[in-house]
Amino acid sequence: MSGFLLRIIINATILCAVVVKLPGIFVDTLGGTLLGATIIGLANAAIRPLLAFVDMPFNPVTVGGLTFFTNLITPLMVVKALPGFQISSSIAPMIGILLMTVCSYTLTKVIHDR
Repeated sequence: MSGFLLRIIINATILCAVVVKLPGIFVDTLGGTLLGATIIGLANAAIRPLLAFVDMPFNPVTVGGLTFFTNLITPLMVVKALPGFQISSSIAPMIGILLMTVCSYTLTKVIHDR
């Protein structure tokens, strides 16, 4: 359980850095950023593995395209549902989500639940 919480906290920190550094993604308040980061951290730590389990039988057919789509769609669903998040370009969210995906994958491989 401690590994799960640590991944959520680190994912939230990474999202805060992505929002601050990438042009094209705006958040109204710091509280909104922290709330969004927490929810996206939860989604990356809990929902994305469940979706990955569901799309596992289709991965050989789609050559991993479904996993890539799942990694892109999970944070976008959360960001669209949160008030205060504004996305002004199409490239910035893709770069941000790719960064979040790489970081989340690395965290999942490095930090294990006890």
